Amino acid sequence: MRELRFPTKARLTSELIPDIQVSHGSAVWILAAMGFSEGVKPATFNHYIKSLRKLGVPFAYREHGVGSERRVSYSYGHLMELCLVLSLRVYGTIPDRVIAGIIERRHELYELYRRAYIEYSTGLGAPVRVTAQGRAEFELHGVYLDMRIRFGGGRVIEFRPPRVISPFEALRVYSKLEIPFPAHLPFNLSEVAAALVEAALTKAGGVP
Repeated sequence: MRELRFPTKARLTSELIPDIQVSHGSAVWILAAMGFSEGVKPATFNHYIKSLRKLGVPFAYREHGVGSERRVSYSYGHLMELCLVLSLRVYGTIPDRVIAGIIERRHELYELYRRAYIEYSTGLGAPVRVTAQGRAEFELHGVYLDMRIRFGGGRVIEFRPPRVISPFEALRVYSKLEIPFPAHLPFNLSEVAAALVEAALTKAGGVP
């Protein structure tokens, strides 16, 4: 095991992926601690996370953990996929096309989750400073995930392969947002990764 002192004390595997293996109950607790269950009863949120398994999230078909009677074990990748799905909900649900796209591109997204954690403030996620005359400057850092989804008429009209971009590039995307076809804007995937690992550590009372 290799130790990475950033951004938490989580142990990492040789592939630099946080070494997390938690039960379903712990997974639900972690997601709730991150704020994904806000405004929803615990039992309802738990049921929703279980119901996602029938759609193939976050476990592949025939992967361990699939099936209501089996014990499940959630890894870092599994939990990050759930975070992504929960982040993309529209009016409490996620479009079938988006679910299918996430499953289809699962292996690509796993690599992006890994990169988001590793490059929290280095590489692609290196800090950029934003300044304007008469305004206080501020700093952005982290790897941003651009799902490249556009909505129109209450449905998904475009879903291109997701990509990760720098904070500067995220600002560029924000500034060129097209109307009347709203897009799902890039968000800081590194912050999600850090919050996830921190919550897992809190739940475990140490290193997961």
